[in-house]
This record gives sequence, structure tokens and C-alpha cells, in this order.
Amino acid sequence: MKHKISALFIIIGLLVNVLPIYSIDDYYNFPKQSYKGSITYESTRNLCLFSFVATSPDPTKEYLVKGIPSVLISELRSLEYTYVEHPKANVVYHSFGDAPEMTLQEKIDAESPNVKRKKKEITNEKDLDDLRSGKKQLAPEKDPRYVKVTLKQIWDRRAPTPDESFGLASKLNCDYMITGSFESKDNELITKVFLYDDFEGKTIPFEHKTSVIRAYQEMAPLGESIREKLQGKETTTVEVSASGEEGALVYLDGIYLGKTPMVGKKSPIGKRSLFVFKEGFHPYKQEVHLEKGKTLALDVKLSLKLSSSLITVNSNVESDVYLGIQYLGKTPLNRVAIPSGMNRLRVSKEGYIDSFRAVDAKDNEELVVDIEMREGKTDVYYKNKQNVFLDHTYKDFATYSLYGSLLFYASYVYLNYASRQAYSAARSEVTLVNATAITSFYQNNPNEFFFWYGVQNSIINDAESKARNLKRVAGTLPMENRRDRQLVAGPMVIMMGLMLVSAVTFYMLGLDEETLEFGYIPLNPSSVSYGQTSREGYGYMQFNVRY
Repeated sequence: MKHKISALFIIIGLLVNVLPIYSIDDYYNFPKQSYKGSITYESTRNLCLFSFVATSPDPTKEYLVKGIPSVLISELRSLEYTYVEHPKANVVYHSFGDAPEMTLQEKIDAESPNVKRKKKEITNEKDLDDLRSGKKQLAPEKDPRYVKVTLKQIWDRRAPTPDESFGLASKLNCDYMITGSFESKDNELITKVFLYDDFEGKTIPFEHKTSVIRAYQEMAPLGESIREKLQGKETTTVEVSASGEEGALVYLDGIYLGKTPMVGKKSPIGKRSLFVFKEGFHPYKQEVHLEKGKTLALDVKLSLKLSSSLITVNSNVESDVYLGIQYLGKTPLNRVAIPSGMNRLRVSKEGYIDSFRAVDAKDNEELVVDIEMREGKTDVYYKNKQNVFLDHTYKDFATYSLYGSLLFYASYVYLNYASRQAYSAARSEVTLVNATAITSFYQNNPNEFFFWYGVQNSIINDAESKARNLKRVAGTLPMENRRDRQLVAGPMVIMMGLMLVSAVTFYMLGLDEETLEFGYIPLNPSSVSYGQTSREGYGYMQFNVRY
């Protein structure tokens, strides 16, 4: 009978703890939720390059150990994407609910219409199949089959053999590995390269012969072969000219291909974004479609950017004046024509600190700038300009203050936790907690009641006193004050507030006019194309699209 009663109490205890779980569905409204499935795909892969090994050790050829992979890196820098027909899924969100209409992200976007988020074009395998079949066309940055490649140089490890690559790739977080060996015979250099693909689990060999004297200059075809293999997609030839203008920079999907006239460059087929930029001309942008077996030959017409604004620059000493990266002349500079739009002016002279000004040149208007040049070294001045104490700047103290507020917040959380624990510890020592039990104890043991009551009351008072003292030191934030949602001051809350105020104060003190001018970069235009809509595009490209 005793065991039956114990079992009954255990079952009741389990039911008491399990039954509230059934209300979770109602609490979170799960029965009414309904989401379509969605997938997020891998976005990056790492390409690791190791030092090469000399087949026959030769101290005079030691420079090739790191020299050959360094040359290959320079050839592979233009590889931004690798094409993967079946990209790896990072996270799969399965569908649930009756007749789901939207994915979880779509529902979040619908409930927060004012929040701007980057729209994902591909959310499931069906969308991906549409891309594979050609029903859908996307630029590489939106197509999950184009995975960004990050180059990693690992010179401090011994070059692994092809057999060792299998276990080493995961350990070093390398999706692709390039290693190899070289051998010198007379005046000929034979280079053997191994490209290991961790996803495919296979090694692809390459071999290239060059002369020892011109090994670096003749290594380009080897780098081209490796790049084409890593691109993972059939390529076609791209040729771009600019109506006779030489030296215009050509980019395809943000990857620098070369200067005009450009011929014989290979690029993966598909939808691409072509961009051509040259100093003094409007930026040129065009969407192109590279097709299998067809050479893309374009002769773009760059429109001369007319200088319809004027600028006058005066300084106390003769100095060089630059607008973005364009040299304007020496001061005093009087009514020099410049392109309209936002840009950054730099006035420089040997032995003096460079002076920077943000300019917004308007059409058919003159901009006058007066500058007081100061003696000193530019790199030293701007490095130490904001120093407050020793080598610490306003920004440093703003950061330290922010960390201090986090430290006091951690103390605040701990003191609140300790306050709750004081009550919890006392509960186990208080035996009779309801009126019926107290009345019964008093009637049955009147002589012991007052002693018991005094002990119990002492335990409760001690716990309340300890909890109040801890809470008094911590204070209470409005979000945790359930009574009236007001702030209750305490040392921890006060110090949190002081640290946050200090962080803001130091940050604002560091934002003087000169610092803002020095860090000024023209804004990214909403669209960079031919015509007046690209007014800000010229200044922006001078700072961001550089070879």
C-alpha cells in the first residue's frame, strides 16, 4: 500500500509538471501558425594556398618555395566566385501548418514593412531548378550557385601531399587547397600543382614548364588554368573597347578584368554586370549576357564629363590641390573648372599637415575655400590628433565607458539574482506556511508555538533584509519594475547611466569638423549610369573603383 501511495504521488507530480507544456501551443499560437519551407545556401568557400616543395633541394631556388604560390595568388585574385551546380544547404526550414502561404522571412517582412531587407530571390529547390533550366535569370550576387571565394595564405605549415589533404582540409577550414612541387633542370623549371576539392573529394593535377629566369612572368597560363577550373562553369571570351579611349578600367560583376582595349579575357557564361570607368568621363554601366561559344565584343561610348563648376582655393603657403585623385594645381588656385557633385578636396605640401575639405560643387557655381596650412607630419598628426591621455583617443575612452556600462549591468544582473536566491534559500527553512497548519500547531503544541514562531519569523526577516540590501545596491530598471514601470536608483543603475553618458560624451567630443572632413567619402549613388542621374557617381568611383 505504501508503494502504491508513493507511485500515486510521483504520477501526480509528473502531471503537474507536464500539463503546463500543453499550454505552450496556445501561448505561442502554434495551432494558427503556418509557414512554407525555405532554404539558405552556403555563401563563401575558402581557397588555401601552401608553400611549394623543391623536388631536389637547391638553396639558390629557395625563393620559389613561396614565390610560385604568391604568383598564383596574384592570378587568382580576380576569381570572385566559384560556380556550384548544387550548392550546399546551410539551414533548411521545413513547412508546417495547414496550407502555408508564406515563408517565415516573408511573414516577418510583411509584419515590418518599414524595415529594409535584402530580398532573397531563391528560397527553395524549385527556384533553384528554375535557374538550372533557364526559366529564371539572376546576377551572380543573387544566384546561390555562385559562391564567393576567399583566398587564405598558409605559409607556416609544411605543404601537404595530395593524400594528406583529405583530413587536413576540414581541420584548417579549407574548401579548396593548392599545393605543389617544382624541379629545376638546366634552365627549365617544371612546376606540378595539385588542386584539392574537399566537396568533391578529388584532386586535380596541373603541370607547367617555364624558364628559370622568367619563371614568374611565364606563370600566368598556369594561374589561368587553375582559375578556369575553380570557376566551375564554361567560359567565353570578353572583349571591350571604349571608342578609341585607352586605359579605361573594365569590371565584370565588380571583378577587375583589365584596361581598354581589352581582348581575350575569359569569364563564366550567364547574366553579368559590365562597368567601365575612366578619369574625366561619366561611369558606364550595362547588363550583358554571356553565351556559350559566343565572344562578347563591345565598343562602349564614354561620355565626357563636363566641368560645369568652379573652385578657388587659397592657402598661406603654396600647396598642391587634389580633388579626389585628380590633381588640380598649386595654390593660389583661381576659378578652376571641376565636375559637379560631391567629392573630397586635399591640400598638401611637404613638411605641412594635409588639409581635407568635403566639397559639394553645384552646376554653374563657384566654390571658394580658404585653408590655413600647419607645419608637421600628416601621418603622425592624424594618428595622434584625438589623443586625450597618452596614446588613448576620445574613441578609446568612449569604448572603455561602454564596456564599463556592460560591467555594471552584469553586476546589476548578479545582485538581482542573489536577491531572488535569498528568498529561495529561506523557503526551504520555513516549514509551516498556511493558516490551517499554523492553527493546528498552536492548538496541539501551545508551549512550543511561540518559540517556533520566533525562529520562523527570524528566518523570514533575515531573508527579506538580505534581499532588500542586495536590491538596494542593484536598483531596478523600468523594464523590470512590474509595479509602476519606473526607474529605481541604485549604485549599479546609476553607474550604468554615468558610463553610457560618458561614452556618448567622449564620442561627441571626438567628432570635430576636421575629423569628419578627413573621413569623408562621397556617398554611393543610387544608380551609376549615363546621364544626369549619375551626378554623385563620378566622385564615388574615384574613391571606390580603383585598380
